[in-house]
Amino acid sequence: MPSTYSYSALRTFRGCPRKFKFQYVDKVDIPKKVTADTYLGNVVHRVLAKLYRLGSDGIVYPLDDMTALYRGYWEKVEREFISLTDDYHTVDDYIRIGQQMLVKHYEQYQPFNQGTLLGTELHLRLALPDPPFKFTAIIDKLWKRDDGVIEICDYKTGQRLVRPQDEDFLYQMGLYQLAVQENYPQFETIELAQNLLRLDEVVRYRMRPDELDRLTEEIRAAVVETIQAERLDDFPPKEGYLCPYCDYFDFCPAKRHRLMLEQQEDSEELSPQQQAYDLATRFLETYRRSREAKAELEALRTELIRLSKDQGLTILQGKSGQVTVRTARREKFVTKSEDAGLFADLSHLAREWQLDEYFDLNTRALMKELYQKKRLLPDQHQKLKANVNEKEESRVTPKLNSEKDAPDG
Repeated sequence: MPSTYSYSALRTFRGCPRKFKFQYVDKVDIPKKVTADTYLGNVVHRVLAKLYRLGSDGIVYPLDDMTALYRGYWEKVEREFISLTDDYHTVDDYIRIGQQMLVKHYEQYQPFNQGTLLGTELHLRLALPDPPFKFTAIIDKLWKRDDGVIEICDYKTGQRLVRPQDEDFLYQMGLYQLAVQENYPQFETIELAQNLLRLDEVVRYRMRPDELDRLTEEIRAAVVETIQAERLDDFPPKEGYLCPYCDYFDFCPAKRHRLMLEQQEDSEELSPQQQAYDLATRFLETYRRSREAKAELEALRTELIRLSKDQGLTILQGKSGQVTVRTARREKFVTKSEDAGLFADLSHLAREWQLDEYFDLNTRALMKELYQKKRLLPDQHQKLKANVNEKEESRVTPKLNSEKDAPDG
């Protein structure tokens, strides 16, 4: 496990636990792919850092020099090693887009001496308590505005218009604020800002103390979840549209079988890979038939209920037997999924009247929300541990090809 966590590490775990394992637990040594989006972001951040460092010293970096510096970074990398994430953009397109962003920002903010610059590409350490988890934060720009507000600025080169309530914004920027507050407790008023360079927008937000407290607990729980995953060796892959660009694609258990089939040479012997393929094919076909039968059964059930009501029948005869249909009105208490508010009122009444024997222990929620996330007191956690059994479970989840994705033959 990483000795020091970061926002990107937790984001990786949330996006794909298996990638987190490859990168932070096993630390698989492989050549890293460079995507055009990532390289563009890195280059733009370097150029901006130089503009603001010089500007804070009263030096205006000429526009032509900035453009030359930016293009020079692109000349340092071999283009064939840059991965493109779609079939329409070329490397030249990314170079042009990045230059347009920088020129627009230059024209808006030069001479880059606004307020007091406190740091660019600032590396800060943070320790979250109970137990202490170490974090690192890299802040693009920390500065003190003329109104006395400390602004934590993060530059984005993507196309997504973020909102302050977005999870990614709150996690990343909130973690940065926690790091700034721990390292510089004298700063009283802090504002978070993400500068969306491509969209020419700045998203600002000031987090309340209760939001920071809640964020601290959520981050702590997220770290505990990674520790729990390592203890159980439970890092399932989570497939998505970025899988083809993943550095660990060839190692992924969700992709490796397909790769082995593609690389398999013709052989009269049935290889383990082919056996797995045949077995998966049979399973998927059986699953498809059972799903179709289930849908047909539900449609027939609905029609039988309608006919029994219309004709006043309770038993309907068929060729191979009979079907009994009984329809009656019954009283049932409201469930949580039906109406959470009414269910809370019902629970309150039952507890007030000491009807504890009618409460079922939700062991799944107890495990997931309290035990695994270590939200109990140490002695409580230890007492519950005696009642925990560890066993291996397997879940088989089919995913049928759509007609357009189905292989020929």
